[in-house]
Amino acid sequence: MRALPLLGVLATLSACTTPDQGKPGEDPVGVEGVSDSAPDGGTEGEGGTGAEGSDTNVDTDTGPDWSPDDDSDGDGLTDGEEGRDDDAPQDTDGDGTPDYLDEDSDGDGITDLIESQPRDESGAPADTDGDGTPDHLDRDSDDDGLLDSVEGASDDGVPPDTDGDGTADYRDEDSDADGLSDSLERLEDWDGDGIPNSIDPLNEGNIPALPFTAITTAFNSPIGIDYHEHTGTVVITVNYPSGNPLAFERVETDGSHVAFSSVTGLTNEVKIATARTGAAGFSPGELFVGNGIDGQIVRISPDGGTVQNPWVDLPGPDNGLLRGSLYVDRTGVWGNELLVATTAGELWRINASGVPTLIADADVHLEGLVTVPDAPARYGPLAGKAIAGAENEGLLYVFDTSGTIASLNVGVAVEDIDIIVPHENFFGVNYGTSRLIGVPAQNMLPMAGDILLTQESVTSVGLYHLRYDGTVLVAEELTAASGSASLGQWEHVTTAAAGIQEVPE
Repeated sequence: MRALPLLGVLATLSACTTPDQGKPGEDPVGVEGVSDSAPDGGTEGEGGTGAEGSDTNVDTDTGPDWSPDDDSDGDGLTDGEEGRDDDAPQDTDGDGTPDYLDEDSDGDGITDLIESQPRDESGAPADTDGDGTPDHLDRDSDDDGLLDSVEGASDDGVPPDTDGDGTADYRDEDSDADGLSDSLERLEDWDGDGIPNSIDPLNEGNIPALPFTAITTAFNSPIGIDYHEHTGTVVITVNYPSGNPLAFERVETDGSHVAFSSVTGLTNEVKIATARTGAAGFSPGELFVGNGIDGQIVRISPDGGTVQNPWVDLPGPDNGLLRGSLYVDRTGVWGNELLVATTAGELWRINASGVPTLIADADVHLEGLVTVPDAPARYGPLAGKAIAGAENEGLLYVFDTSGTIASLNVGVAVEDIDIIVPHENFFGVNYGTSRLIGVPAQNMLPMAGDILLTQESVTSVGLYHLRYDGTVLVAEELTAASGSASLGQWEHVTTAAAGIQEVPE
């Protein structure tokens, strides 16, 4: 039972007792904070309360004089929610001030008033990462590896929202909306412009010269390459243009290469698209290639043992060949399905059941294909699009999901296209030297997340960094560091979480 206000209690007792109740010198019973003197200034024994044998209605509750519904620090959280306890109150940050009196219970520089809102449907305080610890007690509210004290630091008390999407950085898994998560970018500064990656959507620093290393093993007329997640290696197409005696080899970490699958006799330029984790209905490590026949696509199981040739035969005549224009979407914009672009200019989308859907027909020879994350801050007009090269025209073709087509002149005769994945090594098939060329992942970091363009004709390096500078797209040719391997005609390139001898993972 909650005690009545002190003055009210005294007034009630005063009206109900007589001067001969109680004994001189005894304290009133069950009333906290009442002195021995009567409220009217009388002497001991006058106006006393709670005399023995009295049936007066007196509050004898000796519990706390506060309610769990109180909000002592005015932060929108009740004392009960903040762990108030007379014996051992909760003190999350260990600063000596219990949470129910602390405006910043976890000591991250963001007030409880801000961090506890909005409450969820059950009325519980906000818990952004759903880990069971509410934001106002969680030092990393979005579980991205960056402390709230860093992501929420500000001069005027309002946590920053770098991308202006209405979600403060300390709750945003991609604070700068550049398509790369904060947990991946962290506080490093890959491009060296003085701005931490997590709040820097653009790579603006100068790209150092790259050390191109020729993998020791030589290959017989290599063409295509892609990362094989199933084994953590790369797969290469060899023996162009006949595909005999075998069409594929897998490169081990020591540089040796072993036969992959029994597929043979694939003609023309056989380039590879592989599925990674997240592909819709495809297993990581599945391969997709053209077979040199108009409109036909081959599907090969991750272990190379099951071959469907053809798996898909595009409907209609004169579709064109699949020469390097296959890509399994990783952005989600295209449903994480397989996209193919043909030498006749058609762009198709194919689901795991092998059902093709025509997106558009550019009526040009397309070669090289990739889907771009829907992150305008990093990619500008290419965000959320599929892009393909048109080598003979020196143009880059841009497709949206509705089939709208645009073309851009970026000054490169595009042979192949890839996204530079952070912390993955670069590997490229250099047909001109019959070698596999590698660059360590750390040297690629200043371009991480951006687009890499490959050109067959090489006067210097033949690789281009395509980036958005906030206004326009810029293509810059890369340079080779002293001592690099000689470079000839490029065909297909990839980045891979795989290491090979001189280019360890």
